[in-house]
Amino acid sequence: MKPNPLFLYFICLFLLIGATQNLMAGITVGEKEKLKLYSDVRFRMELDKDSQKSDGTERSDRDRLRFRLRFGFDYQYDDYFSFGGRLRSGSAEAAQSPHITLGNELGPKTILIDKAFIKGTWKSGYYWVGKNSFHFWKQNELFWDDDVLPEGIAISQSFKVGEQNNVTAKGGYFVLDNSASNGFSDQAKLIAGQLAFSTSAKAVTVQAAAGYFLFRENPDQEDSRLADLDYDIGVFGAKVTLKDLPQPVTVGLDFMKNIEDYPATLFNKDQQTGYVISIKVGALNDMGDWLIGYYYAHVEKYAVVARFAQDDWLRWGSATETRSSNYQGHEFRAAFAFGPRNNVVARLYLVEGIEPESADAATKEDGTRFRLDWNIGF
Repeated sequence: MKPNPLFLYFICLFLLIGATQNLMAGITVGEKEKLKLYSDVRFRMELDKDSQKSDGTERSDRDRLRFRLRFGFDYQYDDYFSFGGRLRSGSAEAAQSPHITLGNELGPKTILIDKAFIKGTWKSGYYWVGKNSFHFWKQNELFWDDDVLPEGIAISQSFKVGEQNNVTAKGGYFVLDNSASNGFSDQAKLIAGQLAFSTSAKAVTVQAAAGYFLFRENPDQEDSRLADLDYDIGVFGAKVTLKDLPQPVTVGLDFMKNIEDYPATLFNKDQQTGYVISIKVGALNDMGDWLIGYYYAHVEKYAVVARFAQDDWLRWGSATETRSSNYQGHEFRAAFAFGPRNNVVARLYLVEGIEPESADAATKEDGTRFRLDWNIGF
């Protein structure tokens, strides 16, 4: 039996009210600076080639130079409340990407509001309202892109289990509709809950999480990113880091399963499973650090909401929305650090479609992409 979205909403609201009543057991700001400023810049070289469309024709090879600029702040109002915001470059229609391509006759570029939130904090948890980062635990962007920031209510509560173990319960209720939508109760929404676990010893760190994400489309409006479909997606992820080695080694696994029962008329209706396997050696903490990594991904058409997931692996979709599902392939990564928050990252993606994208598609899509990023920030 599927959970009732309205019932889950009231559960989130109840937890939020209860959390507010626990604020007096909270933290002390002390002498810490109340205002925190942060910023980062990325310069990117990108090459796409050997990409076949679903009609059997080839996409033109493409190479371009791009940048990303972000600037934000967090302000600790008192011991219990804070607020923050962030600006970013990019197009207002491109939720998955803040990047801008160099060119356009040297014209000025667009800056947008990326975050705006109020946060309440107590000793072992927090909640926030507004627009903020995706606060559920994840180890990559294959299910949810870091640049897609949810809007609504989020809550988190942690519990210590022994000396080295930590359990965290997270929930959220987020609105997905456009501004022309009708009443709040009918709007497209995401209702989510997650239970995360972590433990750490001298030689190993383990992190894992299991969550349930309900996407509800608005029957009275066109949901471009949901494609007028509901999604009920269970997501499990785990990673193990071996620290007592010359270089840290991290092995990761993610599994995604959409259990929504789609009508038989929907093409590829049974393509509802995804998984990711990864291994990384090294870390990027200080000058001279390096990292190499490998990912294998198999993400079927309805295993994720394609326009909320990553936009790194492939070129499919439009100029503002990447259609990142129905693919399998490889990522090879190498990176080097010039200092804390100053690094270069090279990534090669080799991707092919799992099934034809539609009933009238002549063939499966594919593609090859190379990216070189220089990231620097404070």
